[in-house]
Amino acid sequence: MTVMDYELMARLSEADGVSSQEGEVAGIMVAEFKKRGLKTEVDNFGNVLAYKTLGRNPLILAAHMDEIGLMVKHIDEKGFLRFIKIGGIDDRTLANQQIILRTPLGLVNGVIGMKPPHIMKDEERKSVVGHGSLFIDIGAGSDKEARLMGAEIGCVATFPTKFCRLGKKMMCGKALDNRIGCYVLLELSKGLPDNVVLMGTSQEEVSTFGKGAMTASYRLEPRAFIAVDTSVAGDHPELKPDDAPLALGKGPCIALVEAGARGNVADRKLAQNLLRLAKKAKVKVQIEVFDGGATDASSVHNIKGGIPSIAVGIATRYIHSTVGVAHEDDIRMSIKLLGEIAREL
Repeated sequence: MTVMDYELMARLSEADGVSSQEGEVAGIMVAEFKKRGLKTEVDNFGNVLAYKTLGRNPLILAAHMDEIGLMVKHIDEKGFLRFIKIGGIDDRTLANQQIILRTPLGLVNGVIGMKPPHIMKDEERKSVVGHGSLFIDIGAGSDKEARLMGAEIGCVATFPTKFCRLGKKMMCGKALDNRIGCYVLLELSKGLPDNVVLMGTSQEEVSTFGKGAMTASYRLEPRAFIAVDTSVAGDHPELKPDDAPLALGKGPCIALVEAGARGNVADRKLAQNLLRLAKKAKVKVQIEVFDGGATDASSVHNIKGGIPSIAVGIATRYIHSTVGVAHEDDIRMSIKLLGEIAREL
């Protein structure tokens, strides 16, 4: 079975790629695909496409490159920055976090500040501080100084979480949603069959359903689309099995329903094929029926008269926060299953 390349996984995790600004991640993807002898292109929307040969109605395996983050919306007279969220970030994870601000003059360190608990009223201490009451402190003394440091409206910020290993087979890091999927695609690029497109998509995190996957799939008209993404793991003390039954180390997750059927209800034939191939490849899988978020599969299933679509997820803890936790066995088993799918479908 594939040996986990932790150095590559770390580079992907620590790269910055807030939605619409995925260039750093795209650069890694393009360079790695080319090393493996694939033809590559970056389309007008920022999606990365790689293939050995490309004919009509290819099979697409797609992983979104973007991550959640922040964007500056205002600089006050004292040099503090107000921001909006890019993607679905839980406000509870933001207070007092370190950030990295990307400016035209380079990277700037910062901290998300808030009112200290010492001077909060009792009701304030008991409630979540919304992001509208938070601000970024970059150490500037005025708006002029902040701008001289490079801060301006529209600058994006990410979290400087370092990738590291946990125990023998687990890992943690920033943006595992969905750099894990990007890693899987890079592993699948070794010995890729004809007319299979590996696609790193842009702007999945900033719409109900992914934007980049939709535009690229409209052009390519795939015969089937498989989103390679993360899934919500519920194997920790704060969740019950009926809330989130997926667990780390138990194999890839096949999503039959996303976003409570507001998103993608997986193509039945495609789902049956995946389950058949998982059995053939002796890959243990988990079945997911999810009422919460959605993947790129939900953006593709209803274009061009309908495209059979499904998501294969890797169970990950704490996604849509500053850090995630995943298990290498799930990643390796996903690579094995998706390789079987690429050869047979």
